[in-house]
Amino acid sequence: MKPKQITQAYIAACIGMAFFGITMVALGAVLPALSRHLSLTAAHQATLASALTGGIFAGSIVFGPVCDHYGHKGIFLAACVMVLLGLLGIAQARGFAILVPSYFLVGAGGGILNGQTNTLVSDLYDTRRRGPRLSLLGAFYGVGGMAITLLVSLFKYTVAYDVVLKLLVAFMVLCAIYCATVRFPAPKAAQSFPLGKAVRMLGDPVLLVMSLVLMLESTIETITNNLSTIYFQNHGLDDVVLLLTVMMASLTVARFALSWLAGKIAQQSLLYLFLSVLLAGFVMVLLGRNFAMATVAMILIGVGTAATYPVVLGQIGTAYAQLSGTAFGIAITTALAGSTVLNAMVGSLLLHIYPYVMMAAVAAMMLLYTAGNVLLKNNKYNSLS
Repeated sequence: MKPKQITQAYIAACIGMAFFGITMVALGAVLPALSRHLSLTAAHQATLASALTGGIFAGSIVFGPVCDHYGHKGIFLAACVMVLLGLLGIAQARGFAILVPSYFLVGAGGGILNGQTNTLVSDLYDTRRRGPRLSLLGAFYGVGGMAITLLVSLFKYTVAYDVVLKLLVAFMVLCAIYCATVRFPAPKAAQSFPLGKAVRMLGDPVLLVMSLVLMLESTIETITNNLSTIYFQNHGLDDVVLLLTVMMASLTVARFALSWLAGKIAQQSLLYLFLSVLLAGFVMVLLGRNFAMATVAMILIGVGTAATYPVVLGQIGTAYAQLSGTAFGIAITTALAGSTVLNAMVGSLLLHIYPYVMMAAVAAMMLLYTAGNVLLKNNKYNSLS
C-alpha cells in the first residue's frame, strides 16, 4: 500500500476505535435517562448489561479468522453498521423489547471493532512503528467514551437523550462513509485459511501467558470502575463519580503521550514503567483520605493502565504476523472471558481489601509479562508466524 493509503486506513482505524469507546460507555451514559423514560427495573438494567457483554464476546470471537481470510474492509463496515443500528434502536425505543437486541448489536459491533482495528494497525505497520501506532489508536477509545459522556451530560437538561443519540449517529454515519472510501490491506490467508495453525495457537504458551496479562489488565480496569467510587465513598468522600472521568481522561492523555514515548523507549521498558505507575496509584488509593489524594490516585491509575494493551498487542502482532487477526481474537477473547469470570467470583466481596488485591494483580502482571518475554525470546515461534 502507498503511504497515503496507509494513513487513510489508519484514520479509519482510529474512527473505529472511537466507535468502540462509545460502545463501552453507551450503557452507563444513557441508562439513567432510559430508566426514567421507560420505567426500567433493576432486572431490566441487568439484562441490558448482559446483552451488551454478550455482544462484545460474540464480536471478539468472530473477527479474527474473518479478517485473516476475507480481509478487513467488509467486517469493519459491517461492525460500524451494527453499532449505528444499535444506537438508533436505543434512541427510537418505546419499550424494553427493542433495547435488548439494540444493546447486543452495539456490543457485537464494538467487540469486532476493538479487535479488528488493532489487527488492522498491526498489519499496516512494521515492528518499529507498530507500538507507537497502536498506542495512539488506543487513545481514540477514550475520545469516543468521553464524547458520548460529555454529550449526554451537557444536554441532559435541555435536549432529550434520544435526540442526542440521533445527532451522534448522524455524525458517525459521515465517519463511516469516509471509511467506506478507504482502501484496506489485502487478506493474509485469502486462498485457504490455515486451520491447523489456528488450532495450535490455542495452546501456544506465549499467546496464553500474554493473554493472561491482558486478562489481569481488564480485571483491574473493570473492578476499579465498579468499586473505586464505592471505596472512596465509604471513606467519607463526596463527588466520587468525577474520579472515574479523571481516570478516563488520564488514560486518554497517557495514550497520546505513549505514542510518542514508544518511539524513544523500548516497549518492554515502557510497560514496566507504566505498571509501576499503576502500582503507585493503588498505594495512593490505600492512603487517600481526602479528595485531592483520591484524584491523584485515579490519575496514576489512568496513566498506569494506558500501556498494557498497546504494548502486548504490538508484540503479539509481531510474533504472529501471518495470522494476526486470529492471534488478537484469541488474546482479547481470553482476556474478556477471564476478566468476566474473575469479576463474577470476587465482585464486591473484596471491597474492604480492594487496593491490596489490585496491587497483587499488578505484581502478577509484571511476573507474567516477564515470563512471556522469556518464552518469546527463547522460542521465536517462527513456525506459527
